[in-house]
Amino acid sequence: MTNTSSPKKSKSESTFKPLPDHLIEENILIRLAVKPLIRFTCVSKGWSSMISRTKFTKEHLKLWYPSNDRTLIVQDDRDTVGEDKYYLSFDENYNLNEFVELGKKYPTYKFNTLNTCVVGSCNGLLCMYNEDNMRLYVWNLMTNQVRDTLGPAPRCRLENYELRCVGFGYVSSIDEYKIGCLMFYKKTLLSLVFSLKTGKWTQRRQRKKYYDVILAYLDNETPVFVGDTIYWISDTIEDGESYIIGLDLVEEDMVIISLFVHIPDGFAPAKLFRMQGCLTLCLIESKDDGRNVLHVRKMVKRGDEEDRFMWDKGPPLAILRVSFHLFTQACWERMKIAD
Repeated sequence: MTNTSSPKKSKSESTFKPLPDHLIEENILIRLAVKPLIRFTCVSKGWSSMISRTKFTKEHLKLWYPSNDRTLIVQDDRDTVGEDKYYLSFDENYNLNEFVELGKKYPTYKFNTLNTCVVGSCNGLLCMYNEDNMRLYVWNLMTNQVRDTLGPAPRCRLENYELRCVGFGYVSSIDEYKIGCLMFYKKTLLSLVFSLKTGKWTQRRQRKKYYDVILAYLDNETPVFVGDTIYWISDTIEDGESYIIGLDLVEEDMVIISLFVHIPDGFAPAKLFRMQGCLTLCLIESKDDGRNVLHVRKMVKRGDEEDRFMWDKGPPLAILRVSFHLFTQACWERMKIAD
């Protein structure tokens, strides 16, 4: 049988070799936005493995999101039946890029909208808390993958535990995502830390005086993550001594920062932020003329001693018709104060 194929054509076809994987990764895939990138995981097992690698994920995140986080999560009060939860993302000029109703995206095989709330977010990952079984999850909204932490409280003794506060963040110094929380077990304060890398919880019993501080000051307040530490403060602080509570996710131990603040009205709403890489305290004072004045204190290091810190006082900022509990990190950047 005669071979009718053209030798010239065969030679031409052989010159078109597949691109090496590293060129596909470095020049094509890493430049794609998240949604089309996820679709490319279906091309082959090799591409799926390449895109799922930790190194690729970090490089893609660095390329696409080089500056401060511009996302906002809004949800109803946790006690509201059928509460709504929304995810909003913004561009560098704070124009709305994306609006997502989280309830419609919930992986219902893991949790539902009626008893699960968002308690933290970092690099596109959401930390979810199921109040019924006191279980924490990490949810990747784009891939819809869920990591069950199997904690922090054992299912057999839920009635003996009470979760007081929780936070979630990426610890760059050890290249690891961690969840930190403070819980009461009967009359004892426990600090618990979960590592997404090892999949394990570590637990430490804290001193009695810390129990008294947490009991008096904290009850599910919003955290801020600065450096390696999650910080919480009471939504309202009183004139005199107050406390900022921290949980170091590297040392996996508590940090207590004492505050002595003079508040003319006796009390003031308080909130913590990260500003220029530093822990920042904000107090809001209501004036008789209807103005709200925001007082800013930034914690900075002084001298060579590791634990010697001072609070830098910024100029008071007059703001109008702003709900302080909706005043977020994004508001800082719009006011050209933050990084």
